[in-house]
Amino acid sequence: MKTGKFTSFASSLFLLLSLLVLSNCRLVQLFDPTLTPIPATTSTATASPVPAAYQTMNVNEYSTFTIYWKRDLWESAITGNILTEDFEKDEADYGELSYPYLTGNGFLLNGGRCPAQIFRDPTLMNSGNLIHFRDFGCGLTFSFPNNMTVSAFGFDYRPSETWRLKVNGTVIAIPGGRKGFLGFVMHENFPTKFNLSCNENAQGGLSVDNISYISISPP
Repeated sequence: MKTGKFTSFASSLFLLLSLLVLSNCRLVQLFDPTLTPIPATTSTATASPVPAAYQTMNVNEYSTFTIYWKRDLWESAITGNILTEDFEKDEADYGELSYPYLTGNGFLLNGGRCPAQIFRDPTLMNSGNLIHFRDFGCGLTFSFPNNMTVSAFGFDYRPSETWRLKVNGTVIAIPGGRKGFLGFVMHENFPTKFNLSCNENAQGGLSVDNISYISISPP
């Protein structure tokens, strides 16, 4: 009797275990997640940062302003609407200007004994009309249109000798011999004008074009 009961119990237990195994297999099959293939990512080229040496050589920090010797660095440092005097509204000839002279875009020029001309010369600057002048006195002063104050300004230049830029009492030397760019970002003491002068007795002169600026007063 005991042997028959044990056999019956073992059979029942075997049947129960079989049912549990089958149920678990079905649950595993039911809830086993299928792997979704991850799409391959393609790397996109990112702009490389400006080399530190490039910035160090072309950016000079001062207490009240920063100087930039490359136009792209200057433009990346400023915000606002850039206005430009490119002298394209002025007649291009070799006649000397009479002072005070008002340019087509509203710059007021005062030069005293500073002979200046507006003309085109690709050998100097290949940018259309430019102003070329020499200094036999106090230099040439550029006043921004309507005497407006500016937070930043800059211009393209080509000097034959060393020239000086004076703004708010500070003098910056412009080395001669090759064309370049000089830009200011003012932190305080926002100017309404700047002056360009030269102490050399024999001068080939200074060419200037594309005077760009950011106004902080109504034009």
